[in-house]
Amino acid sequence: MRFRKWLMKQQWRIVQIRGIWGLFYGILLLAITYFEYVPLFASMGALGPFAFSAALLVFFLVLGYLYDRVFIMWAPSQEVSMERNPYQYVPSPKDHIFWFPLYSSLLDMTEELARKYDVDTQYVKDARAYYARLQSLRPERNEDLDIAVKIRDEFIKSHRFVDDNGEQGHR
Repeated sequence: MRFRKWLMKQQWRIVQIRGIWGLFYGILLLAITYFEYVPLFASMGALGPFAFSAALLVFFLVLGYLYDRVFIMWAPSQEVSMERNPYQYVPSPKDHIFWFPLYSSLLDMTEELARKYDVDTQYVKDARAYYARLQSLRPERNEDLDIAVKIRDEFIKSHRFVDDNGEQGHR
């Protein structure tokens, strides 16, 4: 078992390195083919292709860094993220089938206990109203995604989980 685990780890490492090796090897082949046309590298002899490939590699890495970190050209817009996974904002079928009935029964029990001990049930009513509003939202309607975010932000703003002192509590 240990040997198989070790082999799998080595295979994983090889697969991870393959992309970097492919880039380096491709650049080295380009450099070997074209180094003669660049006078600086042609005069270096056998070291020329390696110096040219190193210069190309640095160029592509800098280009990749600029693309990824500076210009952030790959970043999807928020609308695209919402279209790909709308259930992060509106209830999924699993929420409707499993979680909402569970929340409802827990809220019923909490409200019953609160009444029994003469405790204010406003938080339970607010949570019930929040889940009732969420229950009506569907991912097929684009405006529901924006409504869900707005409802969530309003609920969190009025029912903070941490107070100003950093302690857990309400309002």
